[in-house]
Amino acid sequence: MTNPNIITEAVTTRQTASRDWRLLRLLNRYRFIVATLLLLLLIFGNRYVPYGHHNSGLALYACVAWLLFSSALFALPRQPSLNLWLYLQIVVDITAITLLIHASSGVSSGLGMLLILPLALAGIIMPVRIAVMFAAVAALALLGEELYAHARNAFAANYFQAGLSGIIFFATALLASLLAQWLRESELHIEKQSSELADLTQLNEHIIQQMQSGIIVVDASGRVHQMNQAATAMLQISAEKPPQTLSAIAPELAEQIQHWQQYQLLADPVLIHSRQLLTRLTSLGSGRDGCIIIYLEDSAALAQQAQQMKLASLGRLTASIAHEIRNPIGAISHAGQLLAESPRLNDADQRLGEIIRTHAERVNTIIENILQLGRGKPANSRTIHLESWLEAIASEFREMADKQNITIHTEVSPPNMEIGFDPDQLHQVIWNLCQNAVNACRDKPEITLHGAITPDSNIPFLEISDNGPGIELELEQQIFEPFFTTDTRGTGLGLYIVREFCNANQAHIHYRPAVNGSACFHIDFAEQSTT
Repeated sequence: MTNPNIITEAVTTRQTASRDWRLLRLLNRYRFIVATLLLLLLIFGNRYVPYGHHNSGLALYACVAWLLFSSALFALPRQPSLNLWLYLQIVVDITAITLLIHASSGVSSGLGMLLILPLALAGIIMPVRIAVMFAAVAALALLGEELYAHARNAFAANYFQAGLSGIIFFATALLASLLAQWLRESELHIEKQSSELADLTQLNEHIIQQMQSGIIVVDASGRVHQMNQAATAMLQISAEKPPQTLSAIAPELAEQIQHWQQYQLLADPVLIHSRQLLTRLTSLGSGRDGCIIIYLEDSAALAQQAQQMKLASLGRLTASIAHEIRNPIGAISHAGQLLAESPRLNDADQRLGEIIRTHAERVNTIIENILQLGRGKPANSRTIHLESWLEAIASEFREMADKQNITIHTEVSPPNMEIGFDPDQLHQVIWNLCQNAVNACRDKPEITLHGAITPDSNIPFLEISDNGPGIELELEQQIFEPFFTTDTRGTGLGLYIVREFCNANQAHIHYRPAVNGSACFHIDFAEQSTT
């Protein structure tokens, strides 16, 4: 992963380079203006200004050359490097201004102050040692010019003013360098903080969007500033072009906000699009004009979560109880078997013993089912050749229920269809569904196991249907719930276990009535493989 600090520094470096080029062009504009003004003064106002009096020809040539150099730099390319251009320009500035100073009777003319801006710019762009070096060059140039004038007796040299100008040059370069360094560090720190703030804002936005609770941020006038995906789903509005005001989205919710603003009390849950929403409000400001955060919770989803928690607790409780009563039930069943072997029992006592054994076996079956659910054994999915596997389980079921005159048909198309499922769990799924079909039909049960592939989605499926009366319409939504049964001899866990095993193998089971009105359970498997 790329270090965000490195990215921030790279971005800051590019921004600094772009700024330095702008400063360099600003310096050239300054040079052009100064050279033009000096040239005009030398040509038209030499009687009124103390410039070029000592050597007007030298002053004129220096101004023209300086102006031409400045004009050529307006087409300044970015090659070669910025540093090389800056070195060249400052050297030319020092040379041109020194010649102008000499042509204007020395440093007393005041032209040396024209070097302050180039030296300050060098301090801003270049490291401090380079800026100090250029300040030293400028100071030595002025001092050398005064020495040359004194040696040639051209005019009276002013060493004090030359030295004072040198001190000003050094101070300008140092202060500009220190100020530029402080500004660069501050800019880097601000850029880093901005990057961290942007990352934090993006993280907060991602968290808000992924929250299951709906969140809406509105101002005091009801204008929506932010809304997450959960809120758009609850209010059934388009996420691409959401309405701008809360009253346009949900008038009932806007009315509740007004009630809360007036009385600081929330009314009853809001009913929006046949969905009951619980609301919580939080004000972001201290006054009445601050923004308001609206938290939305679907009461149906909360009730479902509470139901799931209750079922989980009930599962743990029943598993514990089942484990504790398993041994007593085993003892009762064993005692019933021993009692049945006694030769002194009459028919009535034999019947009572049979009832004891039957109900002990039923309780033991319930315990086994509960413990199997509590263990939560993960699915060991394997590739199963569906046709041969169904033939084997159908043959096994026929042998088990030989006396019940059961007919089982198996149909698989294509014959080479394969599915992915845990064999043991699929065996129990088919066995439970077939046993339910036998219990529902009673008289000459006829069961059909039909496997095929959905043409549109290429998903393999299996349908288990019978010739029974089917399931009543009002009970279809409850048949997969734990402990729900319409048979007094049933445990209510068979179909629940079937659904749990299907979910563990990424399969989906649902009930739908057959064409003749009988029961039909449809299982969509996770994947399809053919050989």
